Amino acid sequence: MSRYAMSARARAEALTAHDPLRPHCGRVHDYLLGAGKDSYEVDQLLGARLVKEAPAFQLGARAARMFLLRAVHDLAAEFGIFQFVELGAGYPCAPNLHEIAGRVLPGARTVYVDSDAVVAAHGRALLAGSCAEFVHADLTDTDTIVREISATVDLIEPVAICLGFVAEFIADPRAVIDAVTAILPPGSYVVMSHITDDVETKMVHEARDIYRHGGIALWPRSAEEIAGLVSGFDLIRPGLVPVHRWRPNVERAGVAGAGFGWDPAVSEFCLAAVGRLR
Repeated sequence: MSRYAMSARARAEALTAHDPLRPHCGRVHDYLLGAGKDSYEVDQLLGARLVKEAPAFQLGARAARMFLLRAVHDLAAEFGIFQFVELGAGYPCAPNLHEIAGRVLPGARTVYVDSDAVVAAHGRALLAGSCAEFVHADLTDTDTIVREISATVDLIEPVAICLGFVAEFIADPRAVIDAVTAILPPGSYVVMSHITDDVETKMVHEARDIYRHGGIALWPRSAEEIAGLVSGFDLIRPGLVPVHRWRPNVERAGVAGAGFGWDPAVSEFCLAAVGRLR
């Protein structure tokens, strides 16, 4: 058993608990992206507080989503990647990753993973009949994550592991990345965005405190720490940069009308990179 794995009891509790009186980072993220119809009132209240007291944070979340869509498009179009796994996916939010990949490579396979039971139930219903599936698992339970990935993708072919706006909600994201990529074939990729408190420190810490007041741990990290998370990969150009600077042309990915507009001037606090497994 992996030393990072949860106990069976803790895992069962994590997967069955979806207290409507406690906010969840995935549902709050759904609210920040402008959807929020499936979130609870407590998620909407936390999201509304973020928008009011740290409005740039919402724009950063939307910019991170746009980066993720561009990265998936480019991995499919330029590198022929047709298998994607999104960790901490939250609610499927159009345009979805499998829709972006499928436009380039029909039949591209996408697996979404999230720990929230409500999110997983909605995800399975929404994805029925598509080239995608939803897995219910806690990201810190690396044994289960590895087992589910092994069962749902072809590990002979490269896979792209996506952590968009989720690593900052994990105490030890390197443990998750290391465990997952250990089973992947060479030529696989990691796609990651991450909040840093090197810039806009006051605003980022305000957002962190709002999340923590709601019982959600948020760990902004320095650019050096974030670079360490992808240090085992060869980063494709332009490397580790603010999300809006990573191949910014949205037209090629067909997501210009996605509705996740942002002001580049307030996206510097969210970094992004795509790296190829050596």
